[in-house]
Amino acid sequence: MELVIVTGMSGAGRRSVLSALEDAGCTAIDNVPARLLEPLLSLEAKLNPSRPRLAVGMDNRHGEFVEEFMPLLERLQDGSIPVYTVFVEADDATLVRRFSESRRPHFLADDGDVGAAIEQERQLLAPIRAQASAILNTSRLTLSQLRLRIAELLPDLPMQGTTLRLVSFGFKFGLPTDADMVLDARFLPNPHYVAELKTLTGKDQPVREYLMNSELFSSFVAMTENWVHWSWPHLTQEGRAYFTLAIGCTGGQHRSVALVEQLATRLRRDIPKLIVQHRELGHRP
Repeated sequence: MELVIVTGMSGAGRRSVLSALEDAGCTAIDNVPARLLEPLLSLEAKLNPSRPRLAVGMDNRHGEFVEEFMPLLERLQDGSIPVYTVFVEADDATLVRRFSESRRPHFLADDGDVGAAIEQERQLLAPIRAQASAILNTSRLTLSQLRLRIAELLPDLPMQGTTLRLVSFGFKFGLPTDADMVLDARFLPNPHYVAELKTLTGKDQPVREYLMNSELFSSFVAMTENWVHWSWPHLTQEGRAYFTLAIGCTGGQHRSVALVEQLATRLRRDIPKLIVQHRELGHRP
């Protein structure tokens, strides 16, 4: 098991980093007191011996945190579990603004002077910062940029990429509520009106052969494939887990299904994380 400890300045984004690590496949636990981490690791090793990674958030608001953390880190580093320590920080102006926007008090600002409290906290945490495996400044990072920075700082903890969902549906049953982009295929030749194809679906070879004889169908596939290839690097940089491209025809049985199947065959070569879903194949008019 690998252990990632996330700590740092109050208001710097520890919870956001933990969420990103959780999306990368870590089991994430927040607000673990230093004195409870070793018992937690021992229990975890017994209950989940195959657990690959554990991310632990440690809040420095506990009075004994700094005093207990340094010897704890030395013991962990001398043990058999690989340990990464991520220290999260931001510049003073950003931290002051975040405390103002959240209207939360700084735990060291008894007199209301947030700026002085931030400086005091920096001094308290300086020894921990000096021992960190990685220092992450979140002052000007968006969420997607934060995910990329974590992947750069901890290359042994690869971030999960974006999954492309290709969904076929029928407009008569309503739009997919989770679609990021919707394409309308109702202008294509409709196999529903061909007697021998009506009871089949777009997954059946006769329907696909019928549609492939249409120049409109071939152009639709080619242009959609080109758009996905062009846009995919930009979409994945946003750090999203899924991008859903929905293609609809009237009933969601023939044209949209065949389009999704054809696109999936072409796109899997470059986008291995691809899911195909045919929403209406359980419906029959």
